[in-house]
Amino acid sequence: MSEYINPIDIHLKVKSLPTLCFNKDDFLSDNFCIDRFISECRKHALLDTMRDDLNMYHKMLCTAMIELLNKDYTDFVNLSSNLAGLDKSLKKLSLPLQALKTEIEVTKKTLDETLHTVTKMCFERVLNHDAKVLVHHLLTIEDGLENIRLMTSEKDQNPHDIQILERVAFTFNNVQYHMHKTKNHTIKNYALKEEIFSNVAKNLEQNLQDVFLSLLSQNFSSGVFSNNLIHPNQIENLQKILRVYSVISKEKELENVFQISVVRPFMQKLVTQTNVTKLGFEKVLQEILNFIPNACCDVLKLTKGINKDIEIILGYDFLVNAVWPEIMNAFELISPVYLYSLGDPQQFHQNYCSVMKFLDEFEHLCEVQSSVVKLRKLSSYKDFIKKFNLDVYFQIRFQEIAGRFELDLLEDGFVCVESSDPYILKATVSFWCCLNLCWSDTVFLPLLGKEFWKLTIQLISRYSVWATSCIKEIIYKENGTLKLTSLIKDIETLKPEMKRFFLEIIQQKLCYGKVYDSTEHAFQDVEKSLHEIPAIAAKLIIKVLIEKCSVHLKLISSIPQRFRKTNREIPSKPSPYVSQVLNPLTDFLLETHSILPSEWQYKIESQVTDAIMKKCVTLMQDVLTSIKKMEDSLKILKRARDKSTGQFSHGFVTDDDKIRRQLAIDVAHFEELIQKSNLHTSALKSLSELRGLIASTERER
Repeated sequence: MSEYINPIDIHLKVKSLPTLCFNKDDFLSDNFCIDRFISECRKHALLDTMRDDLNMYHKMLCTAMIELLNKDYTDFVNLSSNLAGLDKSLKKLSLPLQALKTEIEVTKKTLDETLHTVTKMCFERVLNHDAKVLVHHLLTIEDGLENIRLMTSEKDQNPHDIQILERVAFTFNNVQYHMHKTKNHTIKNYALKEEIFSNVAKNLEQNLQDVFLSLLSQNFSSGVFSNNLIHPNQIENLQKILRVYSVISKEKELENVFQISVVRPFMQKLVTQTNVTKLGFEKVLQEILNFIPNACCDVLKLTKGINKDIEIILGYDFLVNAVWPEIMNAFELISPVYLYSLGDPQQFHQNYCSVMKFLDEFEHLCEVQSSVVKLRKLSSYKDFIKKFNLDVYFQIRFQEIAGRFELDLLEDGFVCVESSDPYILKATVSFWCCLNLCWSDTVFLPLLGKEFWKLTIQLISRYSVWATSCIKEIIYKENGTLKLTSLIKDIETLKPEMKRFFLEIIQQKLCYGKVYDSTEHAFQDVEKSLHEIPAIAAKLIIKVLIEKCSVHLKLISSIPQRFRKTNREIPSKPSPYVSQVLNPLTDFLLETHSILPSEWQYKIESQVTDAIMKKCVTLMQDVLTSIKKMEDSLKILKRARDKSTGQFSHGFVTDDDKIRRQLAIDVAHFEELIQKSNLHTSALKSLSELRGLIASTERER
């Protein structure tokens, strides 16, 4: 990278500049500031030194400038000599350029005049063409009105001749087109032609309406319809009427005629508060659905693309434009308290399900997707569904279900009740009933699936929290172990039932979107807390049973007192406490035999027995240690007196031997009692330790 060279230094003929108190490159900076420059220099130089350096640098710059001028003087002189005579050359060039400019201006003027002439001629031609077109429209209108007048006089002789009406309609449509093209022009007697045309339109619509109603009258008698009463020969005439209305763009008017003359009388007779109360809302909705294929069968066949053998007339939608509005008008006459009964959740659920089923079948009758989309976009359709307030319904159901469950928990969830369900405790029975109620067909609604799923999670969590918080309090109350046993049994029964319920009921009803993974993970989380409760309850039961059984073990410490200096006979029977120690456990197992699951029964029995045997090991170890210390002391005294060291060799049994014998008999009886139970003695490590303790004592003798 080349070193930067100050351009001023190039012109300074000083090989080595004197040291200055400032940096000369600062003067070339774009943001040079005299105040900042002086401030920086004063940090390492006096003002006098700065003044001297500036004077010196100024002289150097003046010298360099003079030398630069002297060096480039020849170039300045040559530049001035080269510019001599340049003005004459420029003047020679200006003359032909001025002549060229004059010719261009003349040409442009000629082109502008020609363009104006051509534009004027084209405009006149357009006016002539528009006038010819207007004359053609007026002549066509005159001919069309005359033809209509002639066909109308012919129709008067045969008023129900559909072919004449069809010809009038086509002519009318042609005249209507030409009238539209001339409406923005000022034409003499045009208002008269409009009046004539308007009268023709009214007469044509009235005649078409009369023929249309006459064709449908055979299918209508006192507001009751029968299916397919129109004769097949009249289908063609009905098809022509529909086509004529379509040609003259009056589809809406025909749908309105059908709504007023056919649909409205039927709805006014059927959908009344009396019929709804008498027949039931669901029956009334079914009658409406039956009306559609009966009364609307023929017009639907001719206007929906479902029959390949019949020409389809497009542009009509009788179900959406004629039937649906009348249904909504009829529903307005029903009491909203009955129809949208928010205060009665059972009636609300029944009405809502009936309406949803009705809407599904009504959409199915629409047959084409475009009609279904159009129906769902109607404000009346949306408003009708919104009137069924699902949020209020869920709040009522939430209060019913959650309030009932909470009340059962607070009253006494550990009360045993009789129920058809395989559960014992009142809390579990209530929980299972509430869980089933959430997803029952009389309560659950698909659009509230998310809310009922949350309520389900809350019920499971509430049951788990209640059980966890209450088991520590209930264990020391009357029949506490029995109640906890019932809780274990209920939860063990609940576990597979909840899994089955989740897979067969909940997952089937929560079938929208990718909901399976999220619900399964949530269910596993709350289920995990429920699965931990049996272990906690069993641990407390084991603790209480150990405490009850351990009361009798205190008698082990009193065994030496029974034999020491009492001259009792050598023991041959177990101590009374042996048969009493395991009585609390035995009683518990007998009492809960039909309740407690076998795996938990075995677990409780084995852990309680093992804990008792461990305490026996500790207490007997203390007794044997005490005996050993006393024997050692007696042996020392006997040696001092020169007495014999052992009595066994002479057939004498000491008090300590009797104590050991009693302990051995007790251990053997313990083993017999355990063998009578469901436990395997080989699996009890504490029993093995107890046997080893007695065996080691026998060897020491």
